Amino acid sequence: MPDYYRDLAADYHWIFPDEVVNHPGVIGGTSTDSRELIEAVVEALPPGAPVLDCACGIGTDAMALGHAGFQVTATDGSPAMAAEARRRLPAEAEVLTCRWEDLSAVVTGPFELVLCLGNSLVHTGSHKAMVTALAGMRQMLSPTGTLIVDSRNWELLYRERPRIVAADRVRQRDGMRATCVYVWTIPESFGEPCQAELLFLTEHPDGGLTHRRHPLEFQPFTPADLEARLVEAGFAVAGSSYRQDAQRYAIAATRAEQHPG
Repeated sequence: MPDYYRDLAADYHWIFPDEVVNHPGVIGGTSTDSRELIEAVVEALPPGAPVLDCACGIGTDAMALGHAGFQVTATDGSPAMAAEARRRLPAEAEVLTCRWEDLSAVVTGPFELVLCLGNSLVHTGSHKAMVTALAGMRQMLSPTGTLIVDSRNWELLYRERPRIVAADRVRQRDGMRATCVYVWTIPESFGEPCQAELLFLTEHPDGGLTHRRHPLEFQPFTPADLEARLVEAGFAVAGSSYRQDAQRYAIAATRAEQHPG
C-alpha cells in the first residue's frame, strides 16, 4: 500500500477543529457522524482498559482516550503519521509504525477496544487485503473486546458526485491561517477507485499565500461489503451508525464465538 500520508502528515491537523487536535481531545472526534456509537462502546469499558488505535493518524483519538484514563497503544502504517502522533501522546504511550497484518508480531495485546477510524480501511485496496487487515485486528482483541471501524459513505459520494468540497471554515494556528479543499475525481462505475486531491491553502503571518497538494486514491465499498468482510475475518457485527444520508458511519464488532483462530 502506498504511503499517501508521508507528506500529508504535517498538514493533516488542518482538517480538524481545535478541540479535536489539541489536548485533551474529543473521544470520537474524528468520526463526528458516529460519536454516539463510539462513546457508548468507550463508556462500557472497564476503567484503565487497554486500548489499541491501529490507524492512529496524528494521534487525536488516542490522545483523547489516554486523557480519559485508558492504557493506549497507537499504531499507524505511515511512519510520518506515527511521528505526528508521538508529538501529541504522553511519553508512556506506545506509538509504533505497523501495518494491520503485522499487528500480532509487533504489538502486545490483548485489548478491550481496537479502533480503526479516519476512513483508513479504504486504503487496503481489495476485498482480500481488507479481510487480511481485519483478521490482524481480530488477533489483538480480548475475547470480550470490541472493534470499531469507520468509513466514508461511498455510495452517497458516488450518488452526489461532488467535484469541489471546501472546509466549512478557515482555521488559525501558530500564526497561520489555512483551509482544506477536496477536489474529487469520481468514476462512473462504483467498482473503480476514485481520486481526491487535498489542497491546503495557507496564509502566512506576512500575508503571503501558499498551497500544498496531496493526491489520494480510494477503493470504495458498501456498508454491506464491510459487514460481510468483518464476518469473513471472524467478527460478529454488534452495532452500526450507518444512515443513508450521512457522510460517514462506523461499525462495532466483536469476536465471533465459532471461528478458527
